[in-house]
Amino acid sequence: MKPHQIGISISYDGTWSETLAETVEGGTSSGDASYTVVKGDSLWGISKKFYGTGTKYSVIYNANVDIIESTAKAHGKKSAYKGPTAGWWIWPGEVLSIPGASDGSARAQARTTMRRASTADASLGAKIAEHATAFSYTDVASGQSDSVSVTLSDIGKEWMGSLMPKRGASLEAKIILTNWGSGEGEDSFDCGTFVLDDISFSGRPLSCVLGGVSVPVMDDFKSLPMTNTWEKTTLKEIASQIAARASVSLHYEADTIQIAEIEQNKQTDSAFLYSLCEKYGLAMKVYNHKIVIFDIVQYEEKGAVLTIKETDANSWSFNTTIDGTYTGVNLNYADPDTEKAIKVTMGSAGRTYAINTQASSQYDAELQAAAKVNAANRGIQTMEITIRANPKVVASHCVMISGFGNFDGKYYVDKVKHSVGNGYTMQLSVHKVQAAIKAAAPASAAAGNGRQSYTVVKGDSLWGISKKFYGTGTKYSSIYNANVDIIESTAKAHGKKSSDSGRWIWPGETLTIPEG
Repeated sequence: MKPHQIGISISYDGTWSETLAETVEGGTSSGDASYTVVKGDSLWGISKKFYGTGTKYSVIYNANVDIIESTAKAHGKKSAYKGPTAGWWIWPGEVLSIPGASDGSARAQARTTMRRASTADASLGAKIAEHATAFSYTDVASGQSDSVSVTLSDIGKEWMGSLMPKRGASLEAKIILTNWGSGEGEDSFDCGTFVLDDISFSGRPLSCVLGGVSVPVMDDFKSLPMTNTWEKTTLKEIASQIAARASVSLHYEADTIQIAEIEQNKQTDSAFLYSLCEKYGLAMKVYNHKIVIFDIVQYEEKGAVLTIKETDANSWSFNTTIDGTYTGVNLNYADPDTEKAIKVTMGSAGRTYAINTQASSQYDAELQAAAKVNAANRGIQTMEITIRANPKVVASHCVMISGFGNFDGKYYVDKVKHSVGNGYTMQLSVHKVQAAIKAAAPASAAAGNGRQSYTVVKGDSLWGISKKFYGTGTKYSSIYNANVDIIESTAKAHGKKSSDSGRWIWPGETLTIPEG
């Protein structure tokens, strides 16, 4: 058998990205307006008056929490909350500050453009590979950028002198494998493209460490706070626009998620998009000039790419806990049309997670609830394991763990750290795949007629079913009219004179849902 060999290939030409700031006109002034509450007002209505939508009522509440809560207590209330809705109780005479709602005058916004600096020298990449004494690449499934670290011998002081790299320079890295695994010949593992963001020196021995992260060259993606209101769109469309701003492509592998309205409030595109993906149970990372978004549960359900036995491990450690994990969830949200408090229960009884949130429909609320619980439950059983490198394993893949007794099973790979130096190893951070809680998506349309069916469960109402299928409860009468015979006959079978136009429905009724 021919000997194994490991090396690295670096593409680097010594140029770097230089940021140029410019100013453009746009947006509105960031001052605040004031408003005095009158009889009949609600925060929802005041929000609609100033912002054009009631969904920003919590912004007004948070800006005036002291006066709203103290006035509520002065009127004998324990708080201004009613159910999950903040600021339900307000009184005439309260003077409220309305954030960001002043005279609407134009304001200047900063943005940046990039240009390459210095003269390119393509031979520098080979020089880095030649001087490298250690190399690591960290592949993360979600929530962080992939990163790379290259340690260079600098005995000749070239890297701290004339060849000193600059922050903002691009570097591409590959791991080169010769006679690796069971085959012969040369193969490579593409780590991607990175922007140098940390350069350090130490001695003796004299060395330089280059640290890079996988982010768009356009620095605005991670550094420029943006304010934007996204309305009547999808998560994929938001991601597409952000990717276009960052001059990268988008890889999206998830179901369509409708976004009625969401505020990006002085957040960078990177932070905003990640928080939005996390809210709906999606993973997001930046890799090789792409923003990658995918459904974590769908990936957890894929087959394993490798079985790792206990005898394959150089070292390992396990952790198991039930602290902070849940069997079900109780979620409260306010109906955006009626402001009525609605409770959604998912999963099973036991350790239940209670959260309050804003949602545009019951299905939207279920998606958020499922994402919260599934994320928490990924901490039930976790493992760190170091093995001889196998490049077929990447973050977001699943592996089978065998020979570890009660810890055996299918695991999802959250992170892989590749280390090249004295050999080539991979440290895997994994979690055991648990049974996921899923949102009860509306039934698919019946073939040929554009209609769907739905079976009533305990707690349902036609208003809620209308919200589930149409995004608004106001179409409940369409469902009633399409099912008047079964609704009325079932009501009479339960001793009612009538269903009161669909007010009375019972579990087990199968309703036809007309096309929206």
